[in-house]
Amino acid sequence: MQDKIILGLLMDGDKSSYELQKTMEKSTGYFYNASQGSIQPALKKLMNNRHVTFSETYQGERAKKVYQITEEGKEAFFQWASQAIELEKPRDPALVKMFFFHYVEPERKIELIGQYLQEIKSVIATMTMMKRMSLEQLEKIQESMDAGKIASRMATLQFGLDYYVFLNEWYENYFMQVKKEAGQDGAHERKNER
Repeated sequence: MQDKIILGLLMDGDKSSYELQKTMEKSTGYFYNASQGSIQPALKKLMNNRHVTFSETYQGERAKKVYQITEEGKEAFFQWASQAIELEKPRDPALVKMFFFHYVEPERKIELIGQYLQEIKSVIATMTMMKRMSLEQLEKIQESMDAGKIASRMATLQFGLDYYVFLNEWYENYFMQVKKEAGQDGAHERKNER
């Protein structure tokens, strides 16, 4: 999948591996995790398949590789993008951990879920800001951009936002349930104050 993401990003214009990583972090990184370490092997594979080439530019004495998609790369990308969408099982480390949560002390469960909720809220705030900024930018440059590209990118951004909002709601409910089971819900605390 990493190689297809790279091809798709290069369809938008030439990029260095650093630029590819930063673009992924702000776009596909919210629903498909990729590290800088996995970008280089994917670029090598794409070059071996003649889907990507590169040119070197110099910034001072330092060489910078800038990657471009080839005609073969465009053809491979279009072929992949038009294939049937396959449903995959989600990979969620939080759910795997929760599957074994009965081995964890209640106070620690509450702490872990609280921390996880803070991370989710942070992502929601970031994505909400990104959506607002994207909409503001689109208003300025809309006439020069492809409407289909705008629609598909905004749809995936909205999906990501909806996904994290769902996670937040689900984990808030689970958090309250765990607190109640541990006797830390509001009613129990009020009773102890009397």
